[in-house]
Amino acid sequence: MTPTAPADPAGSSAARDFSLRIRDRGEVLLIELGGPLSGAPVEILRMYLVRTLATLAVPALVVDLSGLTGLDAAGLEVLRSATRDARAAGGRLVVTGGLPLLDAAGTADAAGLDLLPTIDAGLAALDPPGTP
Repeated sequence: MTPTAPADPAGSSAARDFSLRIRDRGEVLLIELGGPLSGAPVEILRMYLVRTLATLAVPALVVDLSGLTGLDAAGLEVLRSATRDARAAGGRLVVTGGLPLLDAAGTADAAGLDLLPTIDAGLAALDPPGTP
């Protein structure tokens, strides 16, 4: 049986428009988000990050927001929580590409997030010392 997306009373297709792309970049896990991060996609991302952080010995993640078209307060809180959890595990979660979106959403107070402007900057910040 194939799971279905939860019913959306407003009739939007937010869950269908949301995308989450995962790539390994050496020791770093790159997570690229697309579409709106609100409603059901927030829970999808939360579940993925919780599971991922629980399975990595020393988490090193870059979450890129440059493909997002929207971000609500619940989405921002998931990112903050995952950042705290990564630090508590002795690792780091860096958020990239989201400064314009954070400003436009009125969430410029991104306290608790480790923000860098680009994926390349995030990957460079998480490269282990001595990595070429």
